[in-house]
Amino acid sequence: MKRANDETNTLYESKIFDLHFRGTSNDLSSVKIYTNKNSVQIDKQISFDSEYKPVTSLEYFAGSVLSSILLSFLEQSKKRGSIIEEMEGVLNLSLENPLSLIGVKGYDEEPFISKMIVTVFLYVDLEDKAFDDFCLGALANSPIYNTLKRSMKLEVQFKKLL
Repeated sequence: MKRANDETNTLYESKIFDLHFRGTSNDLSSVKIYTNKNSVQIDKQISFDSEYKPVTSLEYFAGSVLSSILLSFLEQSKKRGSIIEEMEGVLNLSLENPLSLIGVKGYDEEPFISKMIVTVFLYVDLEDKAFDDFCLGALANSPIYNTLKRSMKLEVQFKKLL
């Protein structure tokens, strides 16, 4: 019977990778998030103050989206013999109802990210069809992109640098 259980676990683990996180707030003014190996202290969801230096929740989120997409391009490039010579990505995010977050009277709509547009600039020696296939193949391996595209407007544009 133990063998059947091992086979079930193997099947599950071949299809699903579970991650667990923990968050605490001992000082009741910030949150500490624990991953398997690290921790991150976050003081604000978002800051509208241009002088505010710490990374906010929204910035971590946007950064994870952009990094997941760019890393999927690097991984695709390695599979093809390191064909990317240079790469840069830009993410533009639109937050709707931001005034609700700062308590402006009369603004109580739920704030949400309505769209993100990512532009990936690549210096790579590929013809147009091969370039498009490479980019779409890379994007298909980004779990964050594949999750978000189902729930929001998330557009990714590819630009080949000459």
